[in-house]
Amino acid sequence: MNARDGAEIVRAIRDSLRANPAQFQLNINVTGQRVTSHGGTGVRITAVGGGPGSTTIGQKVTLDGASVEIAQAHATEAINQQFEALVNALDVIARELEASSPDKSILERVYRSLGGTWVPGVITSVIGNVLGKVVGL
Repeated sequence: MNARDGAEIVRAIRDSLRANPAQFQLNINVTGQRVTSHGGTGVRITAVGGGPGSTTIGQKVTLDGASVEIAQAHATEAINQQFEALVNALDVIARELEASSPDKSILERVYRSLGGTWVPGVITSVIGNVLGKVVGL
């Protein structure tokens, strides 16, 4: 594989992300609860679990006509920033691969910045393989 091939692969990943950003599924788990009442609870909470004399208890919460709000604007903004950072990192890698003399330190720094983050392993794995074949990282 030559540098141009590597850059094309990286750009193909970038383009796929831009074309279909919803291809990743985010799961959000909420722990804890906050109950706000405005003229009626709308919430029924029943203690469940254990038995007579037991100290094990949980809650079964039923909501009628309610909605869950998660700081949506902030969450969307943060996700968009992270997504844009990934796209920019892929651009940097592709441009550097096409340079007449690719700078291994830049490529390594950008590649390592993707590890241990939300970036799917398939992306970091493909990028790692490309960089390994093209510049020996």
